[in-house]
Amino acid sequence: MNRTLAMVAAVLFTALTVSSVGFAESGAPIRFTLEQARSAGEVQLSFRSDSEGHHSDWSNSFAARDLTGLDLGRLQAPASSPVQFALLREAGRIDCSGHGSKGSAIGECGFTVAPAFANLLSAQGYPRPSEEEYYQLAVVGVGGNLVRALSAAHYPRPSIGDLVALAALRVTGGYIDDLVRRGHQPKSVDDLIQFGALNISVEYIDGLARAGYRDLDADTLVQLKALDISPQYVAGFERIGYRGLDPDMLVQLKALNITPDYVADFARIGYPNLPVDDLVQLKAVDVTPAFVENLSRDGINGLTPGQLVQLRAIGFDRKSSRK
Repeated sequence: MNRTLAMVAAVLFTALTVSSVGFAESGAPIRFTLEQARSAGEVQLSFRSDSEGHHSDWSNSFAARDLTGLDLGRLQAPASSPVQFALLREAGRIDCSGHGSKGSAIGECGFTVAPAFANLLSAQGYPRPSEEEYYQLAVVGVGGNLVRALSAAHYPRPSIGDLVALAALRVTGGYIDDLVRRGHQPKSVDDLIQFGALNISVEYIDGLARAGYRDLDADTLVQLKALDISPQYVAGFERIGYRGLDPDMLVQLKALNITPDYVADFARIGYPNLPVDDLVQLKAVDVTPAFVENLSRDGINGLTPGQLVQLRAIGFDRKSSRK
């Protein structure tokens, strides 16, 4: 199966997500920006670290109550007021102080590693991370549940970068446990990262199984989800007589946005039960039922799908048929 489209989608999404992670360069100050969000009781927190010409950024939204010590009244004050808060994570804590008014604040932060989390990583066989790596783990919220779930699922010990990527993509220990319990566990951490990048849920996999697509491997699931091939899409083809389409066929159809309605319209004008290969060729050169009907109005009838493709490919249209 051609993985190109799915891999591009997964890797792009992963890169965009993980690139938002902040990296605390050794000795570099962590600057924060805090802004009141549109939703009541929520704030947008951003960190920036600069060192020797390099900078890194991270941003996420939080309920104000999740930032320990934050006084929203000071943030909303008309005049500049001191603002203090802490972001508490299992890997460590980020303590921030600055000044704010009129719904926004700026200042600096310091990071402290959590000894208990350091001990957990050591017990799981991880080499001791650098302070920069601990900061990465903390800022994306890597916790003990994720570390333990990966171990319990018998994955080879992932790198610190893999842990950061998984947490940034909101792959949790509970998600891994659910996949394992239902028999849907990807074989590698890389596959698990792709699952997170594409938000491949247990419910999505179960839905495909109910539609007749059981025991799909990780590559196939990535292909299907990258193209947003849903059980509902499959059911639409079943309703018009296309049952048991294999995953490769579904990928070809969806990649060209071939819908059940498109196929049904061809059946209506005298082209029933077209093979998937014919449908793909027709759609690739934009042969539509309307195009065929226009030919019929000009007395051009009974063309095979191959002939229709050839006509369209050379730019034949209704105007040229009247010359």
